[in-house]
Amino acid sequence: MAKTTIQVDTGTRDQLAALAAEQGTTMGALLASWAAEHPTCEQREERVRQGREAMRAHTPHALSDEQLDALPNVLERLRALVGDAAA
Repeated sequence: MAKTTIQVDTGTRDQLAALAAEQGTTMGALLASWAAEHPTCEQREERVRQGREAMRAHTPHALSDEQLDALPNVLERLRALVGDAAA
């Protein structure tokens, strides 16, 4: 993979270097890990689209995007149900 340079103030650079050293890694790996954990809006939208497609492929009554958008906290409710059933 090609590499590039980013410019930050020296205080930020020193903090990144210290954090990377504490974790036994490099600043580049530290930043790559952070970026992987913080998807862009476009990446989040793609994950939602893929999740909805997967759900529709495995449920007998597929809901439209409009119906899914109207259901607040669907994932949280499902996790709560699964958690309650597992307890």
